[in-house]
Amino acid sequence: MNNYNGITETYVTEGARRATGVTDVSPQKTDVPDSEVKVPIKRPRHTEHYKQEVVAQVSKLRETGGEIGRYLRTKGLYFSTVKKWENKLKNKKIVVTDSKEKALTEKVKLLEKELERTQKKLEKSELIIEFQKKISRLLEREEIEEL
Repeated sequence: MNNYNGITETYVTEGARRATGVTDVSPQKTDVPDSEVKVPIKRPRHTEHYKQEVVAQVSKLRETGGEIGRYLRTKGLYFSTVKKWENKLKNKKIVVTDSKEKALTEKVKLLEKELERTQKKLEKSELIIEFQKKISRLLEREEIEEL
């Protein structure tokens, strides 16, 4: 009995001799749908803190010459996954440290820089809006004078 695309095929011999262990030889298709329920795959969701801990541990193992493979097998992770996490952390420019205070100060510095950038953008946009207001007032005056 074979199953292809939800259709079960059964093989029936028509009285011919067959080799030992072969039960069905000729195919007869029966339109019986496959009743097996497929279980959805649940992928693990890891927190940022967990990712930072794993990346820090792997970097320590690199420095000491430890067995990274053994550590990753105990965690059930692939090296490529940890590599992606490292790149992501580098892009965020957050230094993975053991103390929470250092991590928080780094995050505060990043947020202050971002705030400064947004304030500069806000100032530029306010200047543009003021310029547009002045131009519209001038155009209104010209229209009034023309009448």
